[in-house]
Amino acid sequence: MRHFIIILLTTSMIFAWGKTGHRIVGSIAEENLNPKAKKEITNILGHSDLARISNWMDEIRSDSTWKETYTWHYCTIEEGHEYEGANGGGLALEKIQSIIESLKSHTLSKEDEINAIAFLVHITADLHQPLHVGNGTDRGGNDVKVTWFNEATNLHRVWDSQMIDHMQYSYTEYAQQLQLGLSVRDKSKLLNNDVLKFVYDSRSQHTSVYDIGDANLSWNYIYKNRLLLESQLRKGGYHLAAILNTIYG
Repeated sequence: MRHFIIILLTTSMIFAWGKTGHRIVGSIAEENLNPKAKKEITNILGHSDLARISNWMDEIRSDSTWKETYTWHYCTIEEGHEYEGANGGGLALEKIQSIIESLKSHTLSKEDEINAIAFLVHITADLHQPLHVGNGTDRGGNDVKVTWFNEATNLHRVWDSQMIDHMQYSYTEYAQQLQLGLSVRDKSKLLNNDVLKFVYDSRSQHTSVYDIGDANLSWNYIYKNRLLLESQLRKGGYHLAAILNTIYG
């Protein structure tokens, strides 16, 4: 994938959801595109799909060409405050809105459009990982040291990848499982493209996320948070589909 001229994020937040989580969100979104959006996106991406491009934004971190993009992975809402824009830290919300408007204009070159879609896929997923809507005090949980089944780690990494990887599903298996039993009405209710709303929803999950007791996390933490983890992944996929359906449908 080539370079696209938009702006992105900072290394303080590490990766969101890990590769599997991002692919889950992309896969769910792909399955819930309306026919017109599906056709348009297939024409643009060619032999790729939303799951395959979902991790590109993390992969370009090692390329100094993209150093301006580091702050696009997260935003900050301090405890007891409303969202105050990029001044609070992180540009994810501003950039996702900018990307959506750029795509809606339908004036981008094909190369730029591919990259814009890849950014949109990734940032949407990032903003559903509760610790990517940070509280402004602990770098999105990176400074919260915990153990995960006796292995030293931090709370951010637990949510990015360790809980998901613990389930030992492929991303396609997990994407399918997260949609089992959903009715047409359920899916319709999940197809919401209000970006600010799902940012606040992610922020509202902090009480559960930060309930870490003595910081020795294992089965009990999974038991308390698995449904939340899976709900956020599911919402990420459907919200992404709703945004793309609005742009291309």
